[in-house]
Amino acid sequence: MSTKKPKRSIAHDFVFLVKAGIYLLLGTVWIGFGGHRFIPVGLILGFGFSQFDFLRIDRKIEYALLVVGALFGLYGLGITIQL
Repeated sequence: MSTKKPKRSIAHDFVFLVKAGIYLLLGTVWIGFGGHRFIPVGLILGFGFSQFDFLRIDRKIEYALLVVGALFGLYGLGITIQL
């Protein structure tokens, strides 16, 4: 009689890290006009993706990563699409 321990999947940890990075990066995307950032388009898209995501991590963590990414983007550490 051998008792098998459930294997902790490294893939789940990797998926979590990749998704966390994507949400953080997505939150940094802003649309700007004339050198100023006005619309946090990544934040808006990220909120939409978090509603329909089937490999969901905790939604509160997703929201927190999006907001932190948006703050980074506001201070110039993100991606700004100039129109």
